[in-house]
Amino acid sequence: MNVTRVVQSAVLAVGLTGLLTPAPAQDARQAAASRPGAKPPEEADFVRLPDWTASAAPGPSQRFTLDPGQTRAEIWGRGRAQPAHYFDEFLPGLLQRTLVFDEALPAGSKLEWVFTGPDGGVSVILSDSALEVRQRFYDSTGLGRIRGATRAKHPEYVTDARRAAIEGKIRAVGVTMDYRLHLAVALNGKEVFAQRCPIDLVNHQLRLEGDKNVVRGSCVAPAGKTCAITVDPAARHQTMLGFGGIATPTAYAQLSPEGKRRWWELACEYNLLIQREYPIGTRLNREADNWDRLADATPHYYGDNFPNGEISDFQYIRTLRALGGKVWFEFWKLPPWTLRDWRDPKGRPRRGVVNPKEYVRAMLAYCRASKERAGAPPDVVGVQNEIRQPSPLWEEMTLALRKALDENGFADVRIHMSDASRLGAGLEWLADLRKSPEAWAVTDFTATHLYDFQNCLGDPDRFDAPLLRWRELSEGKPFLSTELCVNSQEYQWRSYRLALSMGQLYHKNLVLADAAAICYCWTLLNVAEPSYGWTRTLFVPDAEHGFVPKASSHQLRVFGAFSRRIREGMVRVEARSGDPDVLVCAFAGADGRRTVVALNRSTGPRSVTVNWPDGRFTMAEIVDPYHENARLVKDGQPVPDAIVVPPGAIVTLTNVAGKVCRAEFEDEE
Repeated sequence: MNVTRVVQSAVLAVGLTGLLTPAPAQDARQAAASRPGAKPPEEADFVRLPDWTASAAPGPSQRFTLDPGQTRAEIWGRGRAQPAHYFDEFLPGLLQRTLVFDEALPAGSKLEWVFTGPDGGVSVILSDSALEVRQRFYDSTGLGRIRGATRAKHPEYVTDARRAAIEGKIRAVGVTMDYRLHLAVALNGKEVFAQRCPIDLVNHQLRLEGDKNVVRGSCVAPAGKTCAITVDPAARHQTMLGFGGIATPTAYAQLSPEGKRRWWELACEYNLLIQREYPIGTRLNREADNWDRLADATPHYYGDNFPNGEISDFQYIRTLRALGGKVWFEFWKLPPWTLRDWRDPKGRPRRGVVNPKEYVRAMLAYCRASKERAGAPPDVVGVQNEIRQPSPLWEEMTLALRKALDENGFADVRIHMSDASRLGAGLEWLADLRKSPEAWAVTDFTATHLYDFQNCLGDPDRFDAPLLRWRELSEGKPFLSTELCVNSQEYQWRSYRLALSMGQLYHKNLVLADAAAICYCWTLLNVAEPSYGWTRTLFVPDAEHGFVPKASSHQLRVFGAFSRRIREGMVRVEARSGDPDVLVCAFAGADGRRTVVALNRSTGPRSVTVNWPDGRFTMAEIVDPYHENARLVKDGQPVPDAIVVPPGAIVTLTNVAGKVCRAEFEDEE
């Protein structure tokens, strides 16, 4: 399916008119239905239906007829032919579809509305007296071996099944997959079920059981709307430093020479030019001369994966710097020889806390090694990653580090605060840091990870208040969003809708917290279990195609909707959206450069116009389940004044040219 078809469909639609706590779990009945060997759901719900009122301005629709006498499809494994109808469309990233029946569903009929995707599907089963909803997974033969699994001609396991008894005449059934990772089912406009569902849905069809009744109707999509975006270039916010993350040397070493060349092309194309070092820690020797000895990489495992170790690669850093990249350095676990036993101000003993003098010696050793081996010291050093030292020692580490950098020729190296793993903890750490005016004065950047956003995936706007609080406490100091990804078992999935949820986080990070840089956890990670690659990294080495880098999931394209055209030195300017579900950020740079990113989190298309005085865009790129940062307008053709953003899609409008990679690197093989 090409871009033109998606956009034409969307244009047609427009023309036809509790802070950071986990999201509520599914209720006990849903959880019980999900367990292996669970019995079919009981009729635990009862719904009295309202009368159906048709929309005054319906969107585009497709007619269907299920006639046992005329339309029958042979479905292997189901025993006999059934009346069926296949809808000729590829579903958008977010969706709402409503079946409107010409007459009430006849008594004795059983209608199954089947949605399918690459890994699973959803079934909505409807009779004149009951509704059942099922989520289905069929992407592994192991699913067919689970006790209670569906016996079919393919592996399948049913989960999150719900059933309700119905009273009233059914005239319409609607299915919504929204930006909160929810699946909602409504009858006659009344919501009956809502449950978490990260599954991507691509196609849908109808099946009818029964030999007597004919069912006719229409499948209706939401009507399109317009959205005006107004940009005020005089209202300026943060200056961008860029995007990036951790490209682990153990993964880079697995790439073939062609794979390494391709990696640098992709790093430039996606503007992943900040390398956040995950350096050797516990294995760093006292001489501090094994920073990049690959054999000394600390073996860290995700599940049964490769040892993604703590180590550096100064040749990699040299190449990155030749492309204009930047390096951030920060210890996680400190070398054992930098630790000591200590008593806090109240005399309480603490074991294994930092010795600031030895800590500073290790930090300086890295700066010297990087200058010698990579041509320059790191641009930014962090105090420590995710480890909370006692407050007096935090202050001492920060002040001693600044003093040592200045006295040893590294006055241009800047410092960011210790970054917590979660924003909730980060707010506490930031407030603690500010209790020391001296340490606060020498801290150049605030920093934190944002892993607690996963607790808000069911309601992303719950994350707004703490992000605004972070900006308030930062008091104008630039904010480095040092690490984010999805690492929760419940959401470790290659779903596009999950990636779109992260897109909302990137937007909020930039617009609410004034992030000057955003780093994904890993940009390149070597994995054996693919689920660890789907959400924790943007790329993985592709052994099946010659050890070249490949996108591990949809996460890359969504991250790229922001990173590719928002460059270092650009300034975020105020942008106002005329629709609360069209999230917009805008950036201006030298020589008239400008970029607008519009994320449509509604279930209907939006025709977007941008009012930005004195300038036009030369490119438009789209991200959705079917397009990976693809051009909407051919080179040389003008970008139209109105651009349609399909539901669940991101459109980037820009005049910022892509960066061409001209890297030369030493082949170490």
